[in-house]
Formats: sequence, C-alpha cells, structure tokens
Amino acid sequence: MRKIINWVLAAILICGSTLSTFALPKVHVIATGGTIAGTSSGSGYDAGQVSIEDILAAVPELNDYAELDYEQFCNIGSQDMDEHIWLLLAKRINQVLLDDSYDAVVVTHGTDTMEETAYFLNLTTHSPKPIVLVGSMRPSDSPEADGPKNLVLAVKTAVDPESTGKEVMCCLGEKIFEAGSVFKNDSHAIDAYAAITPDYYMPHDDNTGFDISKIESLPQVGIIYGYGGCSTLPLQAFMEADFDGVVLAGVGGGNFYAPVQELAEQAVAKGMKIVRSTRCPYGGVYTEGGEVDDLQLGFIAAGCLNPQKARILLMLALTETNDTDRIREYFNQAITTELSRIRCAQSQMNAFKTLHNGEILIQAGDKTYNISGIEQRKGY
Repeated sequence: MRKIINWVLAAILICGSTLSTFALPKVHVIATGGTIAGTSSGSGYDAGQVSIEDILAAVPELNDYAELDYEQFCNIGSQDMDEHIWLLLAKRINQVLLDDSYDAVVVTHGTDTMEETAYFLNLTTHSPKPIVLVGSMRPSDSPEADGPKNLVLAVKTAVDPESTGKEVMCCLGEKIFEAGSVFKNDSHAIDAYAAITPDYYMPHDDNTGFDISKIESLPQVGIIYGYGGCSTLPLQAFMEADFDGVVLAGVGGGNFYAPVQELAEQAVAKGMKIVRSTRCPYGGVYTEGGEVDDLQLGFIAAGCLNPQKARILLMLALTETNDTDRIREYFNQAITTELSRIRCAQSQMNAFKTLHNGEILIQAGDKTYNISGIEQRKGY
C-alpha cells in the first residue's frame, strides 16, 4: 500500500511539473479603440464602440496561444490619439512589462495613427518583451471583418520567442511591420500598410530611447505641408504661438517655396527647431546631396522619417536638449547600433577609412565595416 501511495504522489508531481512546463505565455491586452472596435452605422461605421471584453470573447482561438487579461485604456478613433494619451500609454506599458508575470503586451488601435503610436512607444518603452499593435480596416460587425485574423496573428507574434528584442510591431492585413519602417499607404484597402527601408534599427530595451517617466507634457511641434506657391501663414501662426519646433513636409528632397524657407530661417534665428522631411513616401531627406545647406541654415534633416514620425522624434529630443547638433544626432543614428559604434570610433579618431577594390571600409577597434552604400547615401 505504501508503494502504491508513493507511486501516486510521484505521478502527481510529474504531472504538475509537466503542466507548469506547458503553461501558456501571459499577454496583457490594452484596448484604445479604433475600427477593430467599430460598428456599422448608416453608410459607414463608428470607431471605438465595442469593449475589449467583447472583442476577445468573439475570438476564442486566442486562448490556444496565450493566457490573456485586458484593460479598456480608452475607446476612440485613432484620429483622436494625441500626445497626452501617448505619454499615459507608454507609462502604463512600462509598468505592465516590469511585472515578471507578463510576457508581452498587445495594443488594439485604430489604423490612421498606429504608425505614430508605435514609433512613440518604440522610443519610450524600456523592455525587450514584445509589444504588438493591432487594428483592422473593417468594423467588428462587418461581413468582411479583418480584426479577428489580425488579432490572432498579433497574439501569436507577441508570444513568439523570436519577437523578443525587436522594435514595437504593427499587425494589419495579416502582416507584421516594425515601428521604424511602417506607414499607411492606402486609406481603404485591407492591406493598408507598407514599409520603407529605415536608416537604422532600434529595438526598445533598457538602454534605448527616452525616459518619459516624469514628463507630463511634450514640447509643441507642428507640421507644415509643402506645395507649389505654399503660403507662409501656417509657419507665421506657429511662430506667433511660440511652438518649439516645426517639421516641413517639403516637396521632393525636402524643398520649400522660397518665401517659406526664408521665414523658416528667421524662425531658426529666434530659437525654433526646423526639421526638413518630405511628402514623398520613399527616399527621405538628407543633408548631403540636396539643394538646402542644413548646417549653414540651422535646419535638421529628417533622414528616412516621414513628417509625422519626425515630429515625434523632435518632440522627444526637445525633452532632453535644445542643442541643434545633438538633435541632429538623434535623427542620424539609433542609440545602440553598429553605426553608432562606428561614429563613436570616428569621433575618438580611432577609426580610419580605406578603399579596397572600390569599397569603402571603416576600421573601428577590432572590427571592419563596409559602409559603401551608406557613404554614397549619407555622406559620411
């Protein structure tokens, strides 16, 4: 009898150990609204109507991949997303991911400004645990609702070990994008997102980004869209309102109608930060090889960042410094990348360029980097 009891106890211990081994990852879902929480209304729909509890209940498959809990952070269309909500959301995510019981965060979000929220979170959250934003292009009660499939992919991505240490990710059209490259390129299609090739890659972790833990509001930065014969009135209004910075969404390589550029030079002289971006989705704006001498005029080139992401980076940079050269560095490199190590070596005169079989090489410490393509594009 004693042997039988021992065998039973051993079996219980083994089963308990096995069950704990196969415990599902724990994911916290933060709901902010958007079309994924929308319902049909007349000939259109209203965003941010359905609770996250009902959204998750409609997709029972999610329970196969993760243990979920959730909170209704807000319930708005993402056209109403703003800096105040971004700050609160980033602080909340940082708080959640400090809890060892959570493995990842999924944020339901409207698609209109998801790229901005993702980029902001990538710069202000400090954990290698995955963060995935997910939305839809059809409301929850549509016969073509795409939210459930996107939500399943978002959760599967969040619990995938390969997602640890990546940038904040966005899920739409059953595809995954990263914060630094994603942008919305279609106002109606199910697969409305596309991606650029970013200048650098910056995963969110303990050693990257900006500390917003004690920040309650952000510097004021606006965007001005360029066009032929562009009026100076928007820039005049920003100057009169004492905005801290303006992003010029210029034509082509960040160019602007002459009267606007002249006024921008005056704005710089009065202390405003001017960043040149472009209304073109691809190509970016760089100091070298263009028509504008940023260094002489005091402007800042946005690199690969579109105007809305450039605005976010400028706002956050201004929380740390008002020095134009330092702000340029934020636009030129991530905090932790191979390129930043190259630049560090260059600044300390420990690096040198060599030309080998037509390729430009940089020796930094015990490593050699081929920067031929970067040299041509960014003028190192």
